Amino acid sequence: MLPLTRLHPLYQSATEEEAILIANLGALCWQSCKKELYKHWETSEDSAKAEGWREEGRQAMMEVLKGKLASAEETSLRLVAAESKLSQLRLSIESEVTQGIEDRLELSRKEYELEKLKELSTLKEQIAGLSSKDTVMQMLTEAHAAMREKIMNLETQLSQQMLASTRSSHAIGKAGEAIVLEIFLDGVMPSLPYAEIRDMTNVSHAADFHLTYMLESGQKTKVLIDSKNYKRRVNTGEIEKLYADVDADESAQGGLMISLESHIFTMKQFQIARTPKHKPVLFMSFCDINQDMRAELILWALRVLSDILSQKTSDDKESMIQGIESFLVGIDDTVDELEASIRALNKTTESMKMSREKLIRKIMNFRAGKPIEDPIDTALIDGCIHKNKVNVSCGKKLVPGTAFCKLHTKKKDEIILE
Repeated sequence: MLPLTRLHPLYQSATEEEAILIANLGALCWQSCKKELYKHWETSEDSAKAEGWREEGRQAMMEVLKGKLASAEETSLRLVAAESKLSQLRLSIESEVTQGIEDRLELSRKEYELEKLKELSTLKEQIAGLSSKDTVMQMLTEAHAAMREKIMNLETQLSQQMLASTRSSHAIGKAGEAIVLEIFLDGVMPSLPYAEIRDMTNVSHAADFHLTYMLESGQKTKVLIDSKNYKRRVNTGEIEKLYADVDADESAQGGLMISLESHIFTMKQFQIARTPKHKPVLFMSFCDINQDMRAELILWALRVLSDILSQKTSDDKESMIQGIESFLVGIDDTVDELEASIRALNKTTESMKMSREKLIRKIMNFRAGKPIEDPIDTALIDGCIHKNKVNVSCGKKLVPGTAFCKLHTKKKDEIILE
C-alpha cells in the first residue's frame, strides 16, 4: 500500500471524497502526461530521486525475493522429503495390496479346488448310481413281471377255489334244505292240523320254507322257516336276514331257524327272540340231537310258537315269552348240575375201580409172599391219584416216578416228616 507521506500535501489535507477526485483526476492526467514526465525526470533532479526510489524498490524486492527463495528452497526440500515418504508409502501399500491379492487369489483357488473336488465326488457317486441303475431297473422289471405272473396265478386259483367253495356251499345248503324238508314232510306235517309247507328256496328274501297250519283257536298262522347247514356257527348276519324276511311278510306271524350241524351265534338252544316288529322267532340246533328226536323237537318248537301266537294281546305274548325263557334258563341250570354230577360220578367210579384193583393186587401179593405194595407203574396212570373230600382224584400232571402231582407229592412228604 502507498504511504500517505509520499503524496502531495494538498492530498493529505483533502477529505476522503476530495482525495478520491484528486486521485481520479491524477490518473487521467497521467495517461496524457506520462511520457513527458519521464522525460522531465531524466533531465531534472526528480530523475535522480526516481532512480533512487527505483533502486530502493529493487533492493527491497531483492530482500523479499531472497526470503521467498529461502522459503521456497525449504518448501522444496520438504516437498522432496514428503515425496520420498509418499513414494515409500506407495511402494509399501502396493506391496501389501499385491501380497493381499495374491493371498486372496490363493485362498480362492484352494476353495475353488475343494468345491470342484466335492462336485467331482458327487458326480462320481451319481455316475456309479446311474451305472447300477440299469441293472437294478432290469432286476425290478423282472421281479415285477414274475410277481404279476404269480399274482395272476394266485387270482386264478382263488377264483377257482371261490367258485368251488360257492358251489360246495350251495350244494351243502341244498342238502341241508332237503333234510329239513324231509323232516317236515315225514315227521312234522302229519301231526299238524291242516298244515301246508311251501318250498321258497329259489325265492330271494323269503326264508327257505313257509309253513301254514291251524292253531287251537281255529285261526291259521304262518311261520317262516330258515335252515342252515354250516360247519361253523351261524353268524348274526343270517339272524338279521331272517328277522327282515319275517317282518317283510305281512302274513307271517313268526319265524323258526334250524341249524343242522352247528350252534347259532349269541343264541342259546330254543331261545326265543323278537324281530323289530316284535314277531317271535325261535332258534334251535341239531348238532347234539339224535336224528330220531329232530321231528319231535320241531313239533315242540311249533307248539311253543303256537301258544305265543294264540295270545290276544302283545303284553300276554311278551309275558308268555318271558315265562318260557325263565323255564329254559331253569332247564339249562339243571342240565349243568346234572353234567357236573355225572362228571363227579365218573371220577368216583374210576377211583373205586382203582381202589378195587389196588386191593386185589395187595391180596395177590400177600398170597404169593410178595411185598404188599408193588412199585408204581406210572405209565398206567393218567394223572395224580390223590383223592379229595368227595373221593375224586386230582388228575393233574404227575411228578416223574410217583403217582402224585407236584403239590400233593409235597404235602405227602410233609405228612411223613410230621
